[in-house]
Amino acid sequence: MSIALLLALAAPAPAQRSDYSPRDTRRAIEEYGRCIVGKQHDLAAAAIARNVDNATLMRNYSQLIDGRCMPLPPLGSTIKVRFMGDQFRYALADGLVHKDLLRAPAPAVGVLPQLDHREPTPPPRVDKKGRPLSEAKYAAALEGYRQAQAFAYVSRFGECVVRANPEGARDLLGTAPDTPQETAAFAGLSNALSNCLESGQKIELSKVALRGTIAVNYYRLATAARALASAVSAR
Repeated sequence: MSIALLLALAAPAPAQRSDYSPRDTRRAIEEYGRCIVGKQHDLAAAAIARNVDNATLMRNYSQLIDGRCMPLPPLGSTIKVRFMGDQFRYALADGLVHKDLLRAPAPAVGVLPQLDHREPTPPPRVDKKGRPLSEAKYAAALEGYRQAQAFAYVSRFGECVVRANPEGARDLLGTAPDTPQETAAFAGLSNALSNCLESGQKIELSKVALRGTIAVNYYRLATAARALASAVSAR
């Protein structure tokens, strides 16, 4: 399974003009996530905490898609960013961590159960009425399944990194994208990143996808830690 190929979907869409750099695009996505969280905090928090699938995210949480939150490009430039489901999730999670969690201690993850990562099931060879799928439809379903496998793997990987070094994960999410500080924070997570790879597995992720899966899992684990603390104190 080629993780790198499948996760190209999570990279920023290029700007329409070459003078809008990848750094500018990443900053635009960051600003978008923070803006949406500011306008629709509880809805964004529910979407990330519940770990809904991409189809549900885009369908049931459409209020989180708001063009007014896309920052204006530099004078004389244009930008067109098309969010994929996971990229949208990453922007929301990063914005939520920035608003809710950066000033709080990193979550105590040792007592928390493993998160759910929506493990996909192989597609059937027949439709809902029991009729065989055409080769084209089955091939499309199989490709969707492989992509879901890749994203589930990266989601588990993100959880492992956060559990291995929650303070380092928080430090990373406190940096601005595509800066020396972010690069240094990634370096600080190098042991966690290496140790979380399965034996014999090689993974190549863009910074967007790597930071994004860390953000999603950091927020979900911190939310679970808060819920556990509340339940204990209520006893």
